[in-house]
Amino acid sequence: MKLSPTVKRYLKMIRPFDIIIVTLLIIGSFIPLMVFTTSQHHQAAAQTTAKSHEVYTAVVSHNGHVLKRIRLTGHQGKTHYHFTMGHGAYNDTLVTDNRIQISDANCPDQICVHHSAISKPGQTIVCLPHKVLVEVKSSNGATHSNSTGGLVKP
Repeated sequence: MKLSPTVKRYLKMIRPFDIIIVTLLIIGSFIPLMVFTTSQHHQAAAQTTAKSHEVYTAVVSHNGHVLKRIRLTGHQGKTHYHFTMGHGAYNDTLVTDNRIQISDANCPDQICVHHSAISKPGQTIVCLPHKVLVEVKSSNGATHSNSTGGLVKP
């Protein structure tokens, strides 16, 4: 294969040390990838360890006053709780394994009864007519394990 005079001229300008420098720069361009991958791996492992020690608790409150704290982590089976608010108002909650829901209430709209069961920190069920709030909280105070509070991380 015959090389053109232009290619021959460029090949004469390349020195052996130039090839070493270019090779090192190409290899060095992968260093940030390795650093960030290792950092993310360690961060994910730390979150998994922290998550295994979290305890989730359901807090049932009426008009801002806590009526009952129910530990959801490690709960097995079904447990019923009956809460009366006065004037004949009541809400029944059902804890099934690590999930809680309002199973019965005598409020007119029944929105709280039709709400699905909750189990993650930050989730809530509200019964507005009776002013009842069922909220899942975490032992470490986080509202959700991967929540950013509405902020976008760069």
